[in-house]
Amino acid sequence: MGIKYEPYRARSMVNKLKHTDSWFWVEYSINPYRGCEHRCVYCDARANQYGLSETFDQTVFVKENAVAVLEKQLPKLKRGIVATGGVCDAYQPAETKYRITRQVLEALSRYGFAVEVVTKSDLVLRDLELLQEINESSWAGVLFTITTFDPQIASLFEPYPPSPKRRLAALERVAEAGLTAGVMMCPLLPGISDDGEHIEEVVRRAKEAGAQFVLHGGLTLKPGVQRDRYFEALELHYPRLVSQYEELYGKGYSPDDEYARQVGQRARALCHKHGLPDRMRRPILPKDGLAANKRLAEFLSDRVYDMELAGERGYRIWAYRKAAWAIEELEREIGLIYQEGGRKGLEGIKGIGKRLAEEIEGWLIGEKGGRGK
Repeated sequence: MGIKYEPYRARSMVNKLKHTDSWFWVEYSINPYRGCEHRCVYCDARANQYGLSETFDQTVFVKENAVAVLEKQLPKLKRGIVATGGVCDAYQPAETKYRITRQVLEALSRYGFAVEVVTKSDLVLRDLELLQEINESSWAGVLFTITTFDPQIASLFEPYPPSPKRRLAALERVAEAGLTAGVMMCPLLPGISDDGEHIEEVVRRAKEAGAQFVLHGGLTLKPGVQRDRYFEALELHYPRLVSQYEELYGKGYSPDDEYARQVGQRARALCHKHGLPDRMRRPILPKDGLAANKRLAEFLSDRVYDMELAGERGYRIWAYRKAAWAIEELEREIGLIYQEGGRKGLEGIKGIGKRLAEEIEGWLIGEKGGRGK
């Protein structure tokens, strides 16, 4: 089945996230293409809420006016970190011919934006020098999605991207170039690639290649064409797992909570065994006057993640999540608020109660002590 390319006139290129993403730390996203040739069986971009057709892996729409639109949008936006891709891989094969991603990176560089690439392709190495230039002036990072090194599993569920081995070699080049380099080990497929042996191999080889962290996550199965496509693959290649999946995903598009925690804890333990964090350290851009706020929001977001893995009660998790958002949205530096009002000043921030104010106070005192060392 061949791929069809169609020109596409975009009305907007930059999507501003409602809240800074607490996994990838991006504030904006850009998709240079609409549709994706990688055709990964598990890809949830087939879900209708992303506005893509059911045949999104058969027709790729090329945003030929991307730079013209960016030239209008970027000057109006606050400088921040932009994710290239997300719904579609920015370095899918179309990029070899059309070079839209390259043009997007050049525009982001001109306006001083930082860049984060999440990809399954070693084509990103073509733009390594440009990414280094962006990194020198602001920040740049590349995350490679690697879910398994088992060639059979990869060929069944990721049939068209460059092999995991090639991605790993590209990661090594990115790390050597001085960029932030990491692995996105997601999705881990229940009963297929979620066992300790598969996970540990990815973590170990990522560490050896120079990865600074490994993120991990499970499979979502959204109703409709994505779920149907995935179950077709199960019935064909893993029929014994069909009933297990029906039970795991019986209550929604995410797997059973207890299963998700067990796999998350397993992946975290194996990351720590090999000396790798399973969270990405938040990049702070040069001359950021609210750097302390961002670090505090990172701390609170990490607490959210820890509590999720520990199976804490939902209301506690949401309290920390909303507190992180509140700190993120402050226009004043958190240290000044504390200096002027003490703990009561912290309690005056929307969403910060007494208990959280006490914890934030401890964090602020610890940060001050750390800077003084």
